Amino acid sequence: MFKKIFNSKTIIFLILLVGLLWFMPKVTGLLMLLFASYVFAAALNPYVNKLQERVKNRAVSATIIVLTAIITLFALILPIIIMCYKEIELFVSIMPQKAMNLYTFITNMKLYGRSVADFVSLNQLAEASSNIAQNLLNQSVNITMTAMQMIFVTLALTMFVYYILVDKHYLRSKFLEFFPPELKDKAGCILYNITSRVGNYVRAQVLSMITVGLMVTVVLALLGIDYPILLGLIAGICEIIPLLGPAIAIAVIVAIAFPLGVVKIILAIILFLVVQQISNYMIRPFLFGKFMKLHPITIMVAIFVAEEFLGVWGVILSPAIAATICILIDELYLTPINEKEVVKEIEQN
Repeated sequence: MFKKIFNSKTIIFLILLVGLLWFMPKVTGLLMLLFASYVFAAALNPYVNKLQERVKNRAVSATIIVLTAIITLFALILPIIIMCYKEIELFVSIMPQKAMNLYTFITNMKLYGRSVADFVSLNQLAEASSNIAQNLLNQSVNITMTAMQMIFVTLALTMFVYYILVDKHYLRSKFLEFFPPELKDKAGCILYNITSRVGNYVRAQVLSMITVGLMVTVVLALLGIDYPILLGLIAGICEIIPLLGPAIAIAVIVAIAFPLGVVKIILAIILFLVVQQISNYMIRPFLFGKFMKLHPITIMVAIFVAEEFLGVWGVILSPAIAATICILIDELYLTPINEKEVVKEIEQN
């Protein structure tokens, strides 16, 4: 019995498994990039198939669909970039005057009949200011490097998506070569189900983002806050990051609404939270339940687990990861067990 279990094939398999588990954490970023590419390709694949029926050329069809997606995404993000550039330019232009006003206020302010200079050394304050300025400079360098990395990742993601779409049949056949002949049909069925489910994830996510963006736009327009359409667009895009995205959106909204007073800020926060509750308990469960057949608890658990082990990429792709795992468990474990129970009941009857 012992020799049957621990034969040469089993030992080689265990060695390869341990090596894979050791190697995977070192390439987590690459694996998540490949999985993200697969998810986006799965979402765009139906449109490529439809266009291919007319164009009769898959490479051309994939090129048109990918370029259309890029242009659409750029058209949505460009207004945000323009707004951020204008706000940063305005901040830089008024910062010296604001700093001088603050310095004058501090030096002239009296506290219990004594000036602030008696309590705080202006030289120390100047040194602290220089340290803050140096930290800001370092942060700006880090932000620039992060932006360059994001551009590189975006280009790599685009190329991966394109080649997955163009060479879909080739990649599928190569994947199925890893399975013995009696399991090829089962593996192909599982791959098809996973592709359909993760493609539906992107479509459900886009619909959720559009709905939240429209609701936030209406709320901010009713409150008279500036840039309601742009802020609604930011809130919709931030929905792609569960939990953290809404916090980013509300911070931007509060920053824009700040000059309007405390009442408007409180109303904006309350109504934004109402929108989030409607999204979390009505819209998202309906969309993800319909498109992905996942219970909201499954999605929430997937978010926390993915955040712990896979970082931001994991949080964004957690519903797709959960869908993939659920399909594998269902097809490889639950379905065979249930089929055996049905057969036993039929035989007993």
